[in-house]
Amino acid sequence: MIDLAINGVVLRVNNKALGTVGEIPVLGKTLNEWVGAIMRAPYKILEWSAVINMVEPLRAAVDKSKPVTVVLFADTPLIGQETVSAAIKALMESSGGALALPRGYLFKTSYLFETETLFLKAQPADGQFTAVTDSESLTKVSDELRRRIIRYHSTGGVIFTDVKNTYVDCDAIIESKTVIEPYNFIKGKTIIKSGAHIMPGNYIENSIIGRGATVDSSRLFNSSVGVESHIGPFAYLRPNSVVGNRCRIGDFVELKNCVIGDGTKICHLSYVGDAELGRDCNVGCGVVFANYDGKNKYKSLVGNRVFIGSNANIVAPVTIEDRAFIAAGSTITKSVPAQALAVARARQALIPDWKGNVYAPVAESVQPEPSEMPRRAVSFSDGIIDGEDNPL
Repeated sequence: MIDLAINGVVLRVNNKALGTVGEIPVLGKTLNEWVGAIMRAPYKILEWSAVINMVEPLRAAVDKSKPVTVVLFADTPLIGQETVSAAIKALMESSGGALALPRGYLFKTSYLFETETLFLKAQPADGQFTAVTDSESLTKVSDELRRRIIRYHSTGGVIFTDVKNTYVDCDAIIESKTVIEPYNFIKGKTIIKSGAHIMPGNYIENSIIGRGATVDSSRLFNSSVGVESHIGPFAYLRPNSVVGNRCRIGDFVELKNCVIGDGTKICHLSYVGDAELGRDCNVGCGVVFANYDGKNKYKSLVGNRVFIGSNANIVAPVTIEDRAFIAAGSTITKSVPAQALAVARARQALIPDWKGNVYAPVAESVQPEPSEMPRRAVSFSDGIIDGEDNPL
């Protein structure tokens, strides 16, 4: 809850090892933002130097009507809100106008307008006042913030199977009864609904994972996954991908700016970009939605219960209506009406005894007997491999 009776000030800190420390991002916030959140009040950022009189900068930054001003260094994000609250109480109960912390100060705002000299010193400290001064201390502070975030979610009923190897940003929302396995990075404003299972090795950023969904070893950016859908392993959901309920997006499937209807399955090795697919469709292996002509991108529309065979190319913009069937290997450049079979591929032709294969020429010492060769025999340099003698 924001306390509107407090002026907050974060002092910008620079050092040779890390530069401007407050701008370093850690688990979804910069260090400036982590320190500002400690105050639970609106805050401003001021440049700090131990040799500069800070009276005039502070007077210009604060609201004189607010009784308390809290000043903290930007390199100290572990300070507890309870510590700051206790310090405010102690200040207001005292007769003095200022109270020093190991890495910060509290002032009665009236004191700032009475004193003429104010040099703020940064004291070395540890514990919750540990400062970020180099990569080692940054790692230490980041790890403590990571543990605090996971502890917060754990108390809400989230199950982490390996807390040492799980990273959750501070703004992520995870509902109870969710299971999160190790080596996961849950970034930004991601929302994971109850009962979801986040298997090992995912990077999920600004996405919504539906109730009971499973995500396995995949990358998701600005996307949404519906109830009880299964993503991965090794799927890639690029921004603006919406996957419906009880869908299957399998291994090495890439989605971009598309809508996948409930119950649709895209099980492996396919690319779907700039498209809308209806309910209960099946997209075979190796299907590509060709959405780009080198200058512009176009959209394809696919109805309900459409079957798209393996290695088909859907060249946008086209519409494939309900219950259509796209034969394997077809390149679709025109719209397909409902309940139609679309075949768009060259008729297979066989040329027997062809000697144009430079890579594997027919050996002169081995000559096949044409009269005994089945219709679908294949000739190789080291002999004959018979195919099934069945009609096509």
